[in-house]
Amino acid sequence: MPFIAGKTNHTKERIISQTIRLIRDHGYQNISLRKLLATLNLTTGSFYKHFSSKNDLFKDAAIVLSKKFSEDALIRLEKASSKDALNNLINLGEFVISQIETVPNLMNFLLFNPGVIQVYSHNLDDHSFGFLTLTHQILHDLIKQRGLTEPESALFIKMWAFIQGYGALIANGAVTYNRKLLLLSATQLIGGK
Repeated sequence: MPFIAGKTNHTKERIISQTIRLIRDHGYQNISLRKLLATLNLTTGSFYKHFSSKNDLFKDAAIVLSKKFSEDALIRLEKASSKDALNNLINLGEFVISQIETVPNLMNFLLFNPGVIQVYSHNLDDHSFGFLTLTHQILHDLIKQRGLTEPESALFIKMWAFIQGYGALIANGAVTYNRKLLLLSATQLIGGK
């Protein structure tokens, strides 16, 4: 039986999946709804049955991506099997850096797209939400284990800024990855015992 556009319950998921593929391959700035829908043989009417706008689509894509990256990061942390929060933070940093290197368009979409940042800030208290929740959990453990007095929000900004910046330098070939540098930098940034 041939596929009939708009006659399936999976149209929304197909649109999100194709959007993620196009972001990965071309960057989110280069996506037009017309071209996206043409790749799926869908009409704009079928798009607007599921999304109110391209920004609405991007928010849903960001949630899917964040959850996927979070699951992958958790697998990596579980394989490392460490109770030490600093080691977990370094392992998470390595994961993020590897993603910046291997799928730069997706990471650019997640980390630097103003519409997506609104999704993150809206969901900071939602403990089922991907990357940021995982990072906050590790930082919370780090504060407890190290007896740190600096607020978690300040540690979060310092660590994310460093990891993103270091990942960008590596992805652009300016430096090569060095775990010892990541550990030393993280230790200096958190301070404490």
